[in-house]
Amino acid sequence: MFVGDRSVSPRAYDQRVAPSTLAYATPTVLRWARESSGYSLDEAAEKIGVRWSKLMKVEEGADLLTLRQAERAADVYERPLAALFMAEPPTEEPQEAQFRRLRDAPALPWPAAMQLLARRIRDRQEAAVELYEALGQPPPWLEAVKTFEAADLASLPQVARTVLGMSRDEQRGWADDYAPLRGWTDAVEALGVLVMQDGSMGVDEMRGFASVHPAVPAIVANTQDEPRARAFTVVHEFGHLVLAARGVPVGPDTERWCNQFAGAVIMPPDWFAEAFRASAGRPLLARVDALSRTFGVTPLAAAVNVAQAGLASHADTNAAIDQIRQRAAAGERRRGGGNYYLNQIASFGPGFIRLVFSALDSQAVTYPTASALLGRVKVNHFERLRDELSHRA
Repeated sequence: MFVGDRSVSPRAYDQRVAPSTLAYATPTVLRWARESSGYSLDEAAEKIGVRWSKLMKVEEGADLLTLRQAERAADVYERPLAALFMAEPPTEEPQEAQFRRLRDAPALPWPAAMQLLARRIRDRQEAAVELYEALGQPPPWLEAVKTFEAADLASLPQVARTVLGMSRDEQRGWADDYAPLRGWTDAVEALGVLVMQDGSMGVDEMRGFASVHPAVPAIVANTQDEPRARAFTVVHEFGHLVLAARGVPVGPDTERWCNQFAGAVIMPPDWFAEAFRASAGRPLLARVDALSRTFGVTPLAAAVNVAQAGLASHADTNAAIDQIRQRAAAGERRRGGGNYYLNQIASFGPGFIRLVFSALDSQAVTYPTASALLGRVKVNHFERLRDELSHRA
């Protein structure tokens, strides 16, 4: 059974059963399922549709949920219904995902949305490993990582850009704000890293994170962030994975290095200085905007890079940064829901979807399994999803 099937709550009982049928779920397992999902008693009770006092009694073994309520609990906790009837809670690995946070982000413990997202990503990584095994293919990351292990630390940005195969011409040719995100996502996924996006939390809680895995690492970027900022996040988190492959723990202590790594990969110092000099004679803000278009980054990222490279005075760059922030606040726009298929591609990641379809085409998995791995996408929607995936660029 593929690990990805765990995201689907199986119905262990006939759906025609009476609503009042009692579910003899294991109290300690129910409490484990709630706590491991990050929900308080009040939050979980509200989502399940019961009083908090009842849920407390159920977890103490003094009361029972109905089958319908147990099904809702399984959906809320994102666990199979059958798991709630195990004799005891299973032993799970600690989450290896480390979040890249903004300065004012809330402290640990993570809220439920973070914990559930991290677990979903981990499940997809394990599912990807099984899909590679079913296809008889080694995960590409196992080979790609050798280059980073052999390189010295100072040369890693240049090595990464070479391995990622990103050319100046390709970068210059990006015509819209989403092109950098697509470009860096495709380059990183070509090395065997899963790149997914999620918008269940605000940017103040999570910009992105890397989930370390020896065979199939993963990166998540927040869809509530500006698309060019997401592209930077993808490369930043890729830096965490490169360090992890070299035995450096992923975490807050490596944040500054990963920011510098991403800046150097996306805006190579020599090319960046050359492009800055080519725009001489114009106001600094206009030069920063030109750099942002050339390199596919936000104006803020370009301005910060100008300051870090010492290409303009701190006073001038600070003034430009203030203007950029004022402009962004005045022009902030709300994004719509978008295309369903493109949203699915962003959520599951192009690489994971291609892997599932490859296994399906090779008859390594069945249509129902493929549907389960892709979040219950209907089988009759597969061809449209394939089409959107192939024309995404």
